[in-house]
Amino acid sequence: MRLLKSHNNTSGQILTSVLVFMAFGLSVVALSATLTIINMQNTAKLAQSEQASNYAEAGAEESVLRLIRDPSYNGGDLSIATDATITIQVVANGDDRTITSTATYNGFTKKVLAQVHLANGKVSLVSWKQII
Repeated sequence: MRLLKSHNNTSGQILTSVLVFMAFGLSVVALSATLTIINMQNTAKLAQSEQASNYAEAGAEESVLRLIRDPSYNGGDLSIATDATITIQVVANGDDRTITSTATYNGFTKKVLAQVHLANGKVSLVSWKQII
């Protein structure tokens, strides 16, 4: 009579468990990498948006300086960077000037609105705000 040996088939169960844990670990690593890439892209976009804001601020500051030198200054285009456009518009109302500086950088457009008062060769800043 032949005796049948009972084999414990744990090696198959261990392999299945290892594969399941590896798949789970690989999914976690892939998700982490994806989230890191998305976060880096959003950070880059935020930096570009901030740079557009800085350009708009620079345009408004430049227009105030030009008004000090020439009270009849009415705006124009500025060249600060090759990949940015800055357009300044100055509207006069008596001794008051309303300055709108619009900057576009990498698809982001920001505006700054400043109001100044001219009197006796002096320029007084009345208000300064970013337009959303």
